Amino acid sequence: MLQYDSRPNYLFVEYLGYAKEVGGTLIKDYWAHLLTTAVLLPTIGWAYVRLTRPAPHPPATLRVWQAGLLSALLFVALALCARGALGHRPANPATAAVTTDHLVNELPLSSLYTVTYAIYQSRKAEEGGITYAEMPQERVIDIVRRETGLPPGAFTDPASPLRHTLTSPHPRERPLNLVIVLEESLGAEFVGRLGGLPLTPNLDRLGDQGIWFDQLYATGTRSVRGIEAVVAGFPPTSAVSTVKLAKSQRDFFTLASFLKPRGYESTFYYGGESHFDNMRSYFMGNGFDRVVEQKDMPASAFIATWGASDGDLFDVAHQRFSQQPADKPFFALVFSSSNHAPFEFPDGGFELHEQPKNTVNNAVKYADHALGRFFDKAKQSAYWDNTLFLVVADHNSRVYGPSVIPIERFHIPGLILGGAVRAPERIRTVASQIDLAPTLISMMGLSGEVPLTGRDLSDPAQRTRPGRAILQFDKIQAYMEGSHVAVLQPDSPPRLMSYLDRQLKDSTESHPALVDKAQAHARYAQWAYQKQWHR
Repeated sequence: MLQYDSRPNYLFVEYLGYAKEVGGTLIKDYWAHLLTTAVLLPTIGWAYVRLTRPAPHPPATLRVWQAGLLSALLFVALALCARGALGHRPANPATAAVTTDHLVNELPLSSLYTVTYAIYQSRKAEEGGITYAEMPQERVIDIVRRETGLPPGAFTDPASPLRHTLTSPHPRERPLNLVIVLEESLGAEFVGRLGGLPLTPNLDRLGDQGIWFDQLYATGTRSVRGIEAVVAGFPPTSAVSTVKLAKSQRDFFTLASFLKPRGYESTFYYGGESHFDNMRSYFMGNGFDRVVEQKDMPASAFIATWGASDGDLFDVAHQRFSQQPADKPFFALVFSSSNHAPFEFPDGGFELHEQPKNTVNNAVKYADHALGRFFDKAKQSAYWDNTLFLVVADHNSRVYGPSVIPIERFHIPGLILGGAVRAPERIRTVASQIDLAPTLISMMGLSGEVPLTGRDLSDPAQRTRPGRAILQFDKIQAYMEGSHVAVLQPDSPPRLMSYLDRQLKDSTESHPALVDKAQAHARYAQWAYQKQWHR
């Protein structure tokens, strides 16, 4: 949730409103740095003043015309410095983007300037983000519709261009419950089944019992970006996530709003405080009935900086699932938080991966331990046979790298399982978080109108087409289809690249259709928010 991405000052401005969580993280992880700064900076300032204090001398006097001339020169100099360039456009952070390594590009920038620029950017967030290329609206809609794999006649609502009737090929005798476990910061490099470190033995084991996604990609680098993709099926933009924007606080399509008229009760379970990142407001305005958060945890719960431990959160969720009436279907979003700096979790129950205790690898292993315990209990429960579960990461914890966009850091695990899964399966095609909502609705045996751009991957016909993923990395958006990637950057021509063996390289091939798909999806997401199409 509070992880590195390429715009640290923008995150700094965003997180000013969350003093408890961020302050606790800084104090527990960086207390030595804070103490050193608090002592060292005043000492250096005091020494500088003492050592450079000039001897007293009479003040110089200026004539009026001299003062006026110097003032004018000073104004011009300051204006030129503020503009930072003599060219057509003033300097901005992009002026320093001379390498493909985003961290290197940040180093020469003034912290005061970049913080001020971040405040300026945050005030513009409502505008929908960067427009990478202008395209006629009809062409944008035509391309996005075509990429859903649905026939043109499926779309009949001009007020919502992507609204169509999703018809499930999986009939069910009675309504299924739906439980989504959103795992904090669980990138592929932590998951043994995806070639990562051996930190997730329980998830790896469960992967043989359900529908496993080999090549699932997150849409972004923030929890709210993962929430809007998984729960709302909304594609990413360079603007702030729709979880935090005004036009999406009411009547925005989510799985909860789709399920509500079908008799479902929806609950958001979170070990921390649900006001963080505006989650409570977003959920309660878009179909959820209640929120269970830190204040609802038992007195015996292990409370860390970011809230109750995953084990305590799962225990509360399991207890409430077990108490649900059999004739009342429910939807639950369970959002974990233990795998988050400063990586605090209770002792016992599993073997640490390394020493010291509070490291990301140990936190991942604890989160997996808690997940395994939860599913062991769920399998023995009355609700197991009639419930569909999705386990998926919100994003990776280490989204960085020397390439223009570190695609390997967007690779995340995804697993659909439960008593309602008829047979284990492995989906090998490239997939996006935005594909999960239509896939879940279809697997639940439900049909109805949805404005989703994602694909129902439970349909074998959809897997015969090249899979695709849309990735947002600060101001950069990438559209990956198979191994081909179109990279969009502001004020730059599209860049065609290839992604093979976890390596992103420039491509000499020409793929104008791929560029059109990338630009159309980026533009559509802006309009879908601004014009309120995602209803």
